[in-house]
Amino acid sequence: MITIVTEGDDRIVEQIIKQLNKVVEVMKVTDLTEADHLDRETALIKINTNTKPGHRDEAVRICDIFRAKIVDVQPKSLTIEVTGDESKVEKLLSLMKNFGITDLTRTGKVAMPRS
Repeated sequence: MITIVTEGDDRIVEQIIKQLNKVVEVMKVTDLTEADHLDRETALIKINTNTKPGHRDEAVRICDIFRAKIVDVQPKSLTIEVTGDESKVEKLLSLMKNFGITDLTRTGKVAMPRS
């Protein structure tokens, strides 16, 4: 399954759907714009925790608030995994900028209909 997130008017979305349906391997295209659906995003964020005393502890507390996981600990950095809606990921990223983000990977949205 591939999820494509795009912005545009009805004509643009319709053109994207038509082009995708031309691909032989495509079995079905579903537009979730108006549908009741779930969407999530995952990010891996590596931050510098060697700049000031207490930075590591503060970063861990913020991760707890966001229910983010620390997936790697190094002497000078932490790597954090966060999953949630786009606003949750963006808010955590804005807070982590204070520590110095040294690496970042995001999945983009994944989605499925609720029904």
